[in-house]
Amino acid sequence: MIEQKDDKIEDVLVDSELAKKLVPNKFKFTSQQGRARRQKLLMGAKKLSETTPINDITLAAVCEEAGIPRASAYHFFPNIEAIFLALRFLNAIDILEVLATVETVDYDRWQGYLTALIERCVKIFHEDETKAKLIYDTNTPDFEGDNSFGEDMDNQVIELVYKRLSERYEMPDFENIKEILLVTYSIINSIFTLSYRMHASITEHYVQEASTASIAYLRCYLPEKLPRKSR
Repeated sequence: MIEQKDDKIEDVLVDSELAKKLVPNKFKFTSQQGRARRQKLLMGAKKLSETTPINDITLAAVCEEAGIPRASAYHFFPNIEAIFLALRFLNAIDILEVLATVETVDYDRWQGYLTALIERCVKIFHEDETKAKLIYDTNTPDFEGDNSFGEDMDNQVIELVYKRLSERYEMPDFENIKEILLVTYSIINSIFTLSYRMHASITEHYVQEASTASIAYLRCYLPEKLPRKSR
């Protein structure tokens, strides 16, 4: 039975501003005991996903791992898909928080910043392999048929990257610059997906491929050296 505890899980689903934006009203406030039970269910699902294909994990198995009666689990999650959406959301929070710590001021050129973002993402996946598994190894159904989760998360990443680049550099005035960044992000994700499905990991070779391909694409639109903004 799972004993692991992660205080962050207790509040992030209901208190985070990003949670309110991405999945409004999906994860409601519960009592302290309720939050603890919800946490156990999430950690139980996470533990099972370390050794079992996600599509093979049932709600009954998660309840058994967490030590929570199945009837009680329905108070927090209507089905197994909702549990894995919650885990995907928690992973997204972690990834966005880490990416936000990568500052353009540390790099003379945008290429260095982009490479640093890629490498930081991969470090997250290597430190917690279930994060990569949830993103690249399965098509976890969206909560209650809501297909907007992945799109909203992509847009959150693009907004962050665009904000950082604009703070540091004189960005070209392209009307579709965010769409260009979204294509760049999709290139990186596609290469990561290929690596994971071939090797069950984001290998160093494919990290380099993602960096090379994304920079090559952006060079079609950005100059080799963007002018830096004066402070």
